[in-house]
This record gives sequence, C-alpha cells and structure tokens, in this order.
Amino acid sequence: MRIGIIGGGAIGLLFASYLSKSNQVTLYCRTNEQVRLINKYGIYLKHHGTVDNFTIKAQPSDEISAEDLFIIAVKQYQLEQIERVFHHIPSQTPLIFIQNGVAHLKFIENLSHETIIVGVVEHGALKEKTNYVHHTGEGLTRLAIFRGNEQFVGPIIHKLNTIPFPFIFEKDYLEMVFGKLIVNAVINPLTAILKAKNGELMLNSHYLHLVHLVLDEVVKILDISDREKVFMRIKTICENTASNQSSMLKDILNHRQTEIDGIIGGLLNMAETKDLKVPVLQFLYHSIKGMER
Repeated sequence: MRIGIIGGGAIGLLFASYLSKSNQVTLYCRTNEQVRLINKYGIYLKHHGTVDNFTIKAQPSDEISAEDLFIIAVKQYQLEQIERVFHHIPSQTPLIFIQNGVAHLKFIENLSHETIIVGVVEHGALKEKTNYVHHTGEGLTRLAIFRGNEQFVGPIIHKLNTIPFPFIFEKDYLEMVFGKLIVNAVINPLTAILKAKNGELMLNSHYLHLVHLVLDEVVKILDISDREKVFMRIKTICENTASNQSSMLKDILNHRQTEIDGIIGGLLNMAETKDLKVPVLQFLYHSIKGMER
C-alpha cells in the first residue's frame, strides 16, 4: 500500500519507520533540510537499545503525490497551516488523523473527503535529531471511523499492522478520543507546570491532590459516570511511563508551542456550552499559555 505521512515530527518519523516494513511510504516534511537528510540517510529508529535505519522517500509537504492512504501526523495547531494540502488529495483517498485533544475534530468536519478515520496513538516517541527518533514506549494505535464506511477500516488495519506496532479498531470514535483526552488533560499540563516526570504525579501527595482536582472537572464536562475507572487508567499510565516527560513538558522545555488549545482549550469550550464552572482547567490553560511566550 502507498502511504503518505504528513508531518516529520516524532510520531511521523515513528510511523514512517514501522510502516515502511511492508508498505511504500512517503514522508511529507515542512522543511527542505529534513527532506534532504531523510532522502540521503534515511530514518534512524532507536528501540530497546538498538538502532535501525529505514530507507524512506521524503518530499516537501506542498508536493503531494498519489497515495492509497494519508496519515496526518502534524500537531493540532498546525492543521490550518497545511489546509491547502488537502485540496491536492483526491476526495476518495482515505485520511487518518492522529492528533491529541478534540479541537481537530472541528477542522475535520469541514473536509470533503469521503473516508476519514481518527486515531489515538499510545506509543511514546522522542525526536532526537531531524531524522532520528527514539521509540520510548510501546502501545497501540486505536482507529475509529469519523466519516465513511466501516468496511474500509478492516483492510487498512490489516495492511498497517506490524510488530511491535499494532493497530486496532474501535466502534465509537468519540469514546475513544475522550479516553485519550482525559489522560492528556490530567497528565500533560500538570507535568509541564510542575516540571515533573509522569510518575511523580502519583508519588507526590500534593501533586496527586492536583490530579484529583483536574479529574473532577474533566469528568464533569464529559459526563463520565465511572470516575474511579478513569483514575485507575491515569494511575497505570503514570506508573508505566514513570520516568517519561510528557510531550507538553518537552514542548515547554524546548520553547515550542504546546497542544494546550486542542486539549484543555477544547474542554473549556465544552464547559462553556454546558455553563459549567471549571476554575482549575482555566488555571491550567492560562498557565501554559503564559509559559509558551
């Protein structure tokens, strides 16, 4: 299968590496320098202490070729910057969006493409150099239909699946997206503000108190009935990734824009429509926005 991956960040590099094992992959990059490096040297993938090299074709993101499938791996706040790219992708070509948060769903609604799939990525990845990615944590990629026929998803998952990079199908895209949103909303901003690794949120009693304050507001907005189940999932993720820095903390430390608008910003919009007061989420949002400057 010919797969186009748009976005040369950590997740784009990770997907390009694994999917190139059994597919013809083209990585569409924002900078000509990344295109040059990948075409000359390939992508280096570090996993469990070993480093593999993958020969991958790279092209500028404004030079779209014919593909059987596109995976959109840019950050949520970058979608509008590449909006013109979608005009060059035929409407019958399936698209997979793998952004964090919920804000990208509004962007997707306005596209004319017949088959749109949303995904949730549970892998950990760190872009250490322009063409070098470290696979820091194994997980799943969950896919669900946003628009189109479910019959398209099965064959796509079959062609994407590779060890240790599995894909699974979920029936309800909103339930799937909300599940990841809750985790991101609790872990990302707190670790970024506190400059803490994921595991510290469970080990420090004061940080744990903040986790519960944030979670209380999130479950209220999303009308989640089983709060304890949600908390246990967050606890498990924090323990399994105890030594990891969240993506938002990495962004703050590297003076990059964060995904706070897509994560907490999306929740604040939902709270406003329901006339809910969420002062803790307001604090998180404005703290991160201030730290971005």
